[in-house]
Amino acid sequence: MELERSIDISRRQSKEHMCRITDLQEELRHREHHVSELDKEVQHLHENISALTKELEFKGKEILRIRSESNQQIRLHEQDLNKRLEKELDVMTADHLREKNIMRADFNKTNELLKEINAALQVSLEEMEEKYLMRESKPEDIQMITELKAMLTERDQIIKKLIEDNKFYQLELVNRETNFNKVFNSSPTVGVINPLAKQKKKNDKSPTNRFVSVPNLSALESGGVGNGHPNRLDPIPNSPVHDIEFSSSKPLPQPVPPKGPKTFLRYQ
Repeated sequence: MELERSIDISRRQSKEHMCRITDLQEELRHREHHVSELDKEVQHLHENISALTKELEFKGKEILRIRSESNQQIRLHEQDLNKRLEKELDVMTADHLREKNIMRADFNKTNELLKEINAALQVSLEEMEEKYLMRESKPEDIQMITELKAMLTERDQIIKKLIEDNKFYQLELVNRETNFNKVFNSSPTVGVINPLAKQKKKNDKSPTNRFVSVPNLSALESGGVGNGHPNRLDPIPNSPVHDIEFSSSKPLPQPVPPKGPKTFLRYQ
């Protein structure tokens, strides 16, 4: 009984093991299939990577080619622009030189024209100055000149009259001085005021002449007072009276009284 029971137990265990082995084999097949699928997918991915790498290399080469072409085109465009700018600069320089020469020629012409205008204006100015200097006098100027000449003539006559009156009074003064000296004293004592004379007068009790006559003409001539001496005033110029040598023995000429009343000018 026990043997059968053990055999039965062993059979059951073997069935269970066989079932387990079958399940494991099925699972193994399934995993192998999954691994094969993954291998295929990896292979496909490797193929894609290689294709993408090739495409990337192609794109890189394309980019380098395009970059080189673009650089070459930019260089050519720059050269073209430089040539065009040089041509435009040459044209502008030529135009500038042409305009400069034209402006210089115009300036020279204008300068010459201004010189001619200046010369013509100078000639015209000289002619106008000559006309101005040779112009006729205005009637009011002529009238004013006539009036001024009349005033000068009148003043000359007045001055001449005053000179004659002065001569008359000088002769009268000399005549009276001479007569006075003849009557009172012929040789007066001429001197200066001495401040010590008062003290001497107190000490000296003798009477002295308190009057001193005015010097006469003979005393002046003998004392060295006259023309050419520093103690006598200079005579009036062009006066015929002062050219006569006066003497105490010869009488003086009769003075001529003034002819008319004196007139005085009043200046405003």
